[in-house]
Amino acid sequence: MEYLYQQYLSEKKEIRAEKGTVIIPDISGYTEFVKSICVEAGRYIIRELLFSILNANKIGMNISEIEGDAILFYKFGKKPSTEEILKLYETMLKSFNRKLKEIEAIMGHELSLSLKLIAHYGTFSEYTIGSFKKLYGEPIIRAHTLLKNNIKSNTYVLMTNAFASKKRCKKEEEFFYINYEQYLLTNIKNKKENGTAYKNKFRQIGL
Repeated sequence: MEYLYQQYLSEKKEIRAEKGTVIIPDISGYTEFVKSICVEAGRYIIRELLFSILNANKIGMNISEIEGDAILFYKFGKKPSTEEILKLYETMLKSFNRKLKEIEAIMGHELSLSLKLIAHYGTFSEYTIGSFKKLYGEPIIRAHTLLKNNIKSNTYVLMTNAFASKKRCKKEEEFFYINYEQYLLTNIKNKKENGTAYKNKFRQIGL
C-alpha cells in the first residue's frame, strides 16, 4: 500500500492536463457489415479503409487508438478552426470513398459503408502503459458518447459547442453538424467560398 502511494506521488508531479482537440472518424454501417461477410474478407476491407483514413490525416493529428471501426485522433494546444476540421473530413471522406469504390468494383456490388466524424475540445491527459499511450479525461468519454446520436445520416461531421465557434452556440447542450449526404463533396467549392459558406450549412441539435 505504501509503495503504491509513493509511486502515485512521484508520478503526480509529471501529470499534465492540457486543453486539446479530439476527433473520431467512424465507419458507419460497420456492425451490419461484420455480420454479413466472412472474417477474412471483412478484416482486409476494414483494414484498407482505415488506412485510407490514416493517410488522409493532413494536419498532423496524433493517433491514440484504432478501435475496430474508428480512429481516435488528438492534438494538444490551440484547436484547429472549424474550416480546417471540415476540410480534413472532406479529405478523409474522399480518400475513404475512393478506396471503397475500388473494393466494390472487385466484389461486384456496393457495400453500405460510409464515414462520419466527431470533433470535441477540452482538457484531458495522456499516460503510458508499456509501449502504449492512452488518453484520460471527460472529453474522451464525451466524444465517444456523441457517436450515439439521433442524426438521420451516415455521412456527417458533428462538432460540440466547445469546438465550434461561440457565435453559433445559443445553449450549452447544443451541437452542430453538417449532413454530407445533402452537401456532397463535389458541390462544395472551397476555393471560391474560402470556408465562409460553411456557416450556412450547420444545423444545431440537442442530443
